Amino acid sequence: MAPVAAVLTIFALVFGFLCWLRLLRVSFREHMLLGLLAVFLPPLALLLLLPQWRREREMFALAGAALLFISTSQML
Repeated sequence: MAPVAAVLTIFALVFGFLCWLRLLRVSFREHMLLGLLAVFLPPLALLLLLPQWRREREMFALAGAALLFISTSQML
């Protein structure tokens, strides 16, 4: 693995973890069932929170950055 790809992968993992923690907090605040869904199926919970993207803009930005970094690292 190239050093740049390794660094991008680490950033993607950190951003993904921070996004998941934020997703858990927001989901459990909304509803208990949505929180459990965020634990077991995070992408689905993220899609269910899509109508609230203006209020939770930072969480979606973290998810987008993680996706961008991991896809870029896979191309290198």
